[in-house]
Amino acid sequence: MLVTEILTILRNIPMKHVLAMILGFLLLACISILGSKDFKEEDKISELIKPLMLSSLSEDYQIEIPYIEKEVVIKRNDSLFTILDNLGVAKENIIKLINSKKSDLLSKIEVGDKIKAYVNEYGELEKLIYVDNIKSGIKAERVNSSYVISRYESKIEKVKVFKHVVIKDSMYMSGLRENVPDSVLMDLAYINGWDIDFTHDIRPGDTFSIVYEEVIIDGEKVIDGDILISEFNNRNKKFIAVRYDLDEQNSEYFNLEGENVKKAFLRSPVKLSFISSKYNLKRRHPVLHTIRAHRGVDYAANKGSPIRATGDGTVLFAEYNAGCGNEIKIKHSEDYVTRYCHLDRFSARTKVGRKIKQGQTIGYVGSTGLATGPHLHYEFHVNGKHTDPLKVKFPNASPIKSSELMAYKEKSSDLINELKKYQYLIDQREFYGG
Repeated sequence: MLVTEILTILRNIPMKHVLAMILGFLLLACISILGSKDFKEEDKISELIKPLMLSSLSEDYQIEIPYIEKEVVIKRNDSLFTILDNLGVAKENIIKLINSKKSDLLSKIEVGDKIKAYVNEYGELEKLIYVDNIKSGIKAERVNSSYVISRYESKIEKVKVFKHVVIKDSMYMSGLRENVPDSVLMDLAYINGWDIDFTHDIRPGDTFSIVYEEVIIDGEKVIDGDILISEFNNRNKKFIAVRYDLDEQNSEYFNLEGENVKKAFLRSPVKLSFISSKYNLKRRHPVLHTIRAHRGVDYAANKGSPIRATGDGTVLFAEYNAGCGNEIKIKHSEDYVTRYCHLDRFSARTKVGRKIKQGQTIGYVGSTGLATGPHLHYEFHVNGKHTDPLKVKFPNASPIKSSELMAYKEKSSDLINELKKYQYLIDQREFYGG
């Protein structure tokens, strides 16, 4: 009767638990036997672990050896064999991989691409991923004793992110404190750089709100994408820019009226600088000590700071010119000419007759000619007349085509409403102390 009840109980216990009990009984029996014999200490240990090595009793009790993800960026003169060998992959595994079907997909690896290998402590390669771009790549997975190699397509998602920043010092540092990515801040400065001089115009209390995209690949954030809309409040002026796709390859930013935020000229020719002297027709000259009209703006900066062309154009003049020192003149159209003085030296591309693109470096800050210290004297001529560079209204680049204006206004309206929704939630959270 007792035996029958025991058998009934055992039938109801999962097999892996029964095997565990048997293993336990064997271990106890070994300990009992060892206690009755006169073994050396090391012999006792050897006899004791023998039953534990009987992993063939059940697959449930086989130890799984973890695979560690190892990643490497391909360098010059690397080969698949040397990369995997350096990652600790066993040579027999590498040979099996190379001899597998479709291994030719891995034969043309390129410098700068990534390889991820999943390897255990014994050098066994479980999986390999070759990332040739963010959208696709090649993978090799171990199946039995060989590898199956194939191309794969990544699952790409774009997630919208909202940020609102109150500027305390600089736009850049204030943005970083609110966890706005560096690349997004650089894009924001570029988008608004034609209307706002981020070195001189920013004041504490200015604000900006943005909606940008994060690119998620296979559930993991890979890069920060484009800004979809930005609203910048600078000195009580509001600047709104909305991204719009002109075609599959090109996109630009426009204001709510459909005007291109990009201007024909940059607001400042030197990035890291401060204005040491403004446009003033009755200024006393700092060297000559006489009243002489100052028909430009002086940007003080470290010697050697890059000077950029404020607009597309052709170099008219590039040589030493008395009190102006090393001087450059660029003709942008029949109406517009810019002038740059006191340069330390010229850029190699700055030759008379050569075409220059907006933002390209044309020379470097110096103090040649009549100058008390390193700075750039910058002039802006309209129809042959001097004009204050800080006050002139620059012409815009091409606006939205009339045929696309309706579609643009629908998109910009949706993004404005989305931005307002986020801003409302922020306001409510701050009001209630959330």
